[in-house]
Amino acid sequence: MSSFDSLNELLNKAKGKPEVIQEFRKFSGKTFQFSTDEGDSFNLSIGADGSPALSRGSAQSPSAIIRASDSVLSDIITGRADAVRSFMMGKVKVSGDLMSVQGLVNLLKKLR
Repeated sequence: MSSFDSLNELLNKAKGKPEVIQEFRKFSGKTFQFSTDEGDSFNLSIGADGSPALSRGSAQSPSAIIRASDSVLSDIITGRADAVRSFMMGKVKVSGDLMSVQGLVNLLKKLR
């Protein structure tokens, strides 16, 4: 399963859960750009009400850009790999708002 599909599946679990939307509100107005080594791009935008929106393609001005292979991103999203360890090993590169990315990773852990 691709990293986009893995994240989409995880976000679908969040729908209808007010406590999760409340957690997403911490990232209101932020956009996270995911770029794979294989050339795919997708982004996660958080609305003012905390609703997450996932779409394919590049974002205009993302808060952070996360770059890795599709398999590494998928493994992090599904919990098969640790995000911090992958970052420290150089498998993931992050530019922009690193603190928000860390917060997003922690929130995704709660959704699993």
